[in-house]
Amino acid sequence: MTDYDIAEVDDGLEVRGVTRGELTQALQLISFLGATVIEYEPIGSLPELRDPSRVREFLGLYGAIRTLQSEHVEASREDLLRALMGHGVSLTPAATLSQAKRLATQRNALLATPFHTYASLSEQRHSSESTTRTWVARSRQAHKLFTVDHDGRTLIPAFQFDEHLKPRTELAPILAALAQGGVRDWSLWTWLTSPTSFLSGEVPERFATTDPARALRAAQRFAAGAAD
Repeated sequence: MTDYDIAEVDDGLEVRGVTRGELTQALQLISFLGATVIEYEPIGSLPELRDPSRVREFLGLYGAIRTLQSEHVEASREDLLRALMGHGVSLTPAATLSQAKRLATQRNALLATPFHTYASLSEQRHSSESTTRTWVARSRQAHKLFTVDHDGRTLIPAFQFDEHLKPRTELAPILAALAQGGVRDWSLWTWLTSPTSFLSGEVPERFATTDPARALRAAQRFAAGAAD
């Protein structure tokens, strides 16, 4: 509390920059602590102060008290945090931890399957990396491929390619349907490569090779639910 001004007006004082509540609370604190004596006459619920120097004194003391209160709250918070950490108490909700562990397990499983980077794909396609980046970007925009960003790299799951390193044509309508429902990145990779009840426990990307129409219907149903 430093931005305040005190002026003498008529037979009293005018204090600016301090709210009525702060002024009242300050007097109550000082009175309770018995730290100083301030001459005032109550007017309604707010005292009428007489001595400017004493007003400055109690306002300064009040500011110090508020600072100490704030520091005490912060110290108490830090003590509580240290106590919880020292006893191994997790500050993250159990449901959040469980979900994070499940997602981490899923992603590690996906990362254990074959995928390409721009470098590896350009090498196998016998083209420059810049040309490969442009080709992948156009294929992705046309829903012929999808990519996932991870640790500063762009990953292109290998199951999307045929034996000639061309995008599998049966996957394009499926990728488009899923994209329309907002299914992308890790969620897209997970659904395409995991057994699903929409196909009686079959894996979508594998099922698409024998019955692309049914695989597409399953993708549309899944995407509709994801969009809700």
